[in-house]
Amino acid sequence: MCKVIIKSPEKKAGFIIFNHLYARASESFTLQDLLQELVKYGLKMSDQDLQKEIDLLVEDGAVSQRVGHYKRIAML
Repeated sequence: MCKVIIKSPEKKAGFIIFNHLYARASESFTLQDLLQELVKYGLKMSDQDLQKEIDLLVEDGAVSQRVGHYKRIAML
């Protein structure tokens, strides 16, 4: 694993979110969990902006929507 420094995290939000989800110990998460966790990367997003990013991951098949939470899909 390597450390990546991103000077403008808002411009690379999708990259940060995707990598964070696959680095988490737990596969399941809520939007509120994720909002709090993304602050450590300097990424502060609104609920609506994060929802748009997660919706893209759902469409791409990287995340599945569950009742009350989301779950990342295992990468092959």
